[in-house]
Amino acid sequence: MKYREAQIFYPKDVGEKGVEIIDIDVQKPISRINIKFTTTKTLEHMTAESPANIPRIELVDGSLVLHSLTGFENQALAYYNRPHAIMDHGQHIRSNSEEDHYTIDFGRYLWDEQLAFDPLRFHNPQLKITYDEDVADTGVTANELSVWADIFDEKQVSPLGFLLAVEHYSYTCGAAASFEEISLPSDRVIRQMLVRAYRDKFEPWNAITEARLDEGTLDRIPWDYTSLENYYRRMKGVWRRLDGQLLTNLILTARAFWIPATDYYATFMQHGVNNSDQSAYESAVSSKGGYCQIIGTTAGKQASGSWAGYLPWHCFQFPFGKQMDIEDWFDPTGKRPRLRLRAGSGGTSGTGQVVLEELYKY
Repeated sequence: MKYREAQIFYPKDVGEKGVEIIDIDVQKPISRINIKFTTTKTLEHMTAESPANIPRIELVDGSLVLHSLTGFENQALAYYNRPHAIMDHGQHIRSNSEEDHYTIDFGRYLWDEQLAFDPLRFHNPQLKITYDEDVADTGVTANELSVWADIFDEKQVSPLGFLLAVEHYSYTCGAAASFEEISLPSDRVIRQMLVRAYRDKFEPWNAITEARLDEGTLDRIPWDYTSLENYYRRMKGVWRRLDGQLLTNLILTARAFWIPATDYYATFMQHGVNNSDQSAYESAVSSKGGYCQIIGTTAGKQASGSWAGYLPWHCFQFPFGKQMDIEDWFDPTGKRPRLRLRAGSGGTSGTGQVVLEELYKY
């Protein structure tokens, strides 16, 4: 076959908490690495967002970092690169599996012949996955981690490089309306930037409300968004809507859930399962920023629902040029690029992270 999947880590319970180090024992160019982390539910609600179980995913070659993102950032970047990306299978039924997916995309799309990770160009590439099984469900005692790679097998390719994604900067927001100045690297072409504006149970612009990029002087400003809420509203015509599923058993009091879509009110569209008298509704008190509370009108019934929205895990995307045209991406050489972020009304309750996807050339 020209293309195939290679299992590089077979399904295994890796324990409660730690770092799993996986050698990339592959000699063919890799288009994508796929990671699946499954936990066996003990609760029928959530105690945190599911990517909180995966604090960090890294690809390293000794001290050289080739990918380093949190689970939240990894899933958000996957969505912006390919909007049909799977994030989770929202089964919140005791003894069933909660399954979450993470990927490292080395190309603009699967089987990109120009951009792919060639392990033979490195000394000892390793995947490092930091995990904590019981954050999203505090009763979890069983998990399963598995990893596979989409590789060019009999197809001969000579990629010029690959997409390298890292969390470039992380900070706690200052007082409301204060600014954070961030210097960006100038040694690699930048394809896109994500800004994660996080405050639990709030929409992203509560944490960060403005973003501006300049090239070292104020007469060189590629973009300046004075309202990220308005930016999001405009980009809804560009971004594909997030959607997913949620399944749980109902009780008469609120049960908490977090979904990837974090724009304003989380939207949960509920359907009955084998129960004509079953219904559920959301608590309007706190259903913002991907957080929702679901209440049943009849206890002991099961509800299946779907959700939809934008801004995966509080992340805004800022594309630098036409995303499929390598020659159109932002070359920061000699430009001293700076990012300026302004804290929203949430002030010091918010945090910010800046993710860069860069072109690593061989």
